[in-house]
Amino acid sequence: MKKIFLLFVVVVMTLDVASAQIRIVEKFDDGASKFEWSEFADKTMSTLIKGGCLEMSVLSKDIVSIWCDTYLPIDPDQDFRITAKLLLPKIEEGEKFGVLIDRDEEFNKLAFLFEPGRFIATYQSNNQILYDKGDKVRIKLEKGKDQILDLQIERRGGTYIVSYNNMEVYRWRKALNTPYFAFFTTSKLKIDELVVEQ
Repeated sequence: MKKIFLLFVVVVMTLDVASAQIRIVEKFDDGASKFEWSEFADKTMSTLIKGGCLEMSVLSKDIVSIWCDTYLPIDPDQDFRITAKLLLPKIEEGEKFGVLIDRDEEFNKLAFLFEPGRFIATYQSNNQILYDKGDKVRIKLEKGKDQILDLQIERRGGTYIVSYNNMEVYRWRKALNTPYFAFFTTSKLKIDELVVEQ
């Protein structure tokens, strides 16, 4: 009898864990979105869902960088995986793109950024990227036009694991305060798909 009861408890726990898992695919189809992105457009910048993508463009030399943010429907205390398919019209020297994630009580955000030949793990504070802080890692991301980058950010056991095109580039053990998430660019960026799993 005890064995049957124990088996029943294990089955119920397994079903409960399986039902708690989420997988949300954001395809930006027909201008619709599963998340509340901070879309905006004027003469200086644009972050709009159109043409089946989230399109981001810096339109003025006076703008250093832009981001489009949301809050993901995840529990910050649990492990998760975020994958995104980024379409890059051009990768040139001095241009950066990537994601901002988390926001602490002082509104600082983690920044995971890419540029030709380098990955940067740092912070955004007071809407400025702190390029003089954090880590810089050499990577094989070359300059070019019309490239596709498959980005993955996984949080496992309190550690961020960042990969692109199936290559792990960085691990950072850091607390997570909120499910804040944003795409970031200093020029142009298109996001074709975003998948959130927990």
